[in-house]
Amino acid sequence: MKIEVPNKEKSTVDIIDEYKRIIAEQNKVIDVLKKKITNLEEKIDYLIRQQFCTKSEKIEHNQPTLFDTPDTKIEVVEEEEIEIAFKRKKGGRRTPPKDLPRVRVEHDIDENEKQCSCGEKMFRIKEIVSEQYDIIPAKFQIIQNVRFLYGCRCGAKPKSTPLKPFILPKHQVTASFLATVVVQKFEDALPLHRQAKIYKNRFGVPFNDTTLSNWIIKSAKVLTPFSDLLKERLLQNEYIQADETTLQVLKEKGKKASAKSYIWLGRGEDRYKVVYMHYANNRNAQTPADLFCGFNGYLQTDGYSGYNKLVSSANITQLGCWAHARRRFADILKSSVSDKESKALANEAVILIRKLYKIEKEIKDDPPDKKTHIRKEKSKYIIDTIEAWKDANFFKAQTMGGAIAKAFTYLNNQFEKLCVYVEDGRLHIDNNQAENHIRPVALGRKNWLFATSVEGAKAVALWYTLVETAKANGVEPYGYLKYLMTQFPLYKSEGRDMENLLPWNVTKEDLA
Repeated sequence: MKIEVPNKEKSTVDIIDEYKRIIAEQNKVIDVLKKKITNLEEKIDYLIRQQFCTKSEKIEHNQPTLFDTPDTKIEVVEEEEIEIAFKRKKGGRRTPPKDLPRVRVEHDIDENEKQCSCGEKMFRIKEIVSEQYDIIPAKFQIIQNVRFLYGCRCGAKPKSTPLKPFILPKHQVTASFLATVVVQKFEDALPLHRQAKIYKNRFGVPFNDTTLSNWIIKSAKVLTPFSDLLKERLLQNEYIQADETTLQVLKEKGKKASAKSYIWLGRGEDRYKVVYMHYANNRNAQTPADLFCGFNGYLQTDGYSGYNKLVSSANITQLGCWAHARRRFADILKSSVSDKESKALANEAVILIRKLYKIEKEIKDDPPDKKTHIRKEKSKYIIDTIEAWKDANFFKAQTMGGAIAKAFTYLNNQFEKLCVYVEDGRLHIDNNQAENHIRPVALGRKNWLFATSVEGAKAVALWYTLVETAKANGVEPYGYLKYLMTQFPLYKSEGRDMENLLPWNVTKEDLA
């Protein structure tokens, strides 16, 4: 910044005043730059921790309040941990699951060793059984679908054996193989080019990733009506959690390859445990408005303002997420650049919010009506304490600036929504259930990086919908997808009700 030197013709007093003014202006600039540097340091520290450190939000329980201020009227005291004496379970081998098949291998001594030194033949007293895990490696085989053609010497039209419908009838892939490819990519995060390499090098089957990708996209189009049915069931819930994450699509009309697109998620929490994912090329407010059109009830989200249009135009009560509110304060405690005063306030916030989670842990197995009663009796008091603490420290935090100011702003703006879960025992304190289902998308994205086309992005959303919905209902994804892709063409050709194919209607016998 250019400094104007005072005119020497002015009096000494005027010159001194002029220099004081310049110094004051410079001090203001320095303060602004200091705050800017602090903000940048906090961002860099956050990005480094996101890239290289653990994502756990667990904070040490015994962190003291580091900075006391006279304007803080709310005393935050952490409850003492109660030590419970218990016997630690000794280590040892775990019993293998009973549902795994057993192969009996007998190890007997030679016949001549069964003769005792006294001359008598020894008899068997008992069996000593020890168990080991074994695995049968995957192997390729070719299914030959043999049909027969029958004709008559009279010249009548020949008859052939009808071939049952397949998920991809004109392609050399079974439902089992396709389910394997899908699960390995969308559950195990194994990219298609790696799968193709394994099939070629280990089994001598010359597939390439383009072939596998075409199978995934084409079968996704076939299963789109079933995905639409899952969306219908999602909207019939009275409580939905929502979230979204980024997805890069290389060939998207009107957008650069580096531009962000999104996978939106809705998870049903009461009537139907559907995890529905939807691809969109934007993150604007119209997308959730279209996705959840027709839904009435509770919608739990993070603090993203894009949901506001949906909530304002429908009979929807929006819930906030205490995990997102806590995360902003927890990040300050883990930061290496935040000052002691910011960490002190952040620690107080974490202590107060932890008390809410402690109550939720104690009542997690209780019925909804009992949860509602306990929340109104215990959690409401803690929430009122948090609100009073927030109001007492809000303006101080804004003066401090940086991450602590943003954390208080988020807490203040979301506070009304954060209180809603207390009124109904069916509701959760946070949005973690939805985050757990969208996390595999983020994990997969690190491995297979992007979708090449819009059709590929839509297929990504559909397959994650099927895999995550199966998991939400306690159904093993591979077995379910194999069953679904075997039965769906039959149901479709015969006009049968697809309801029987939904994960919560499928039995273990069906998957056997």
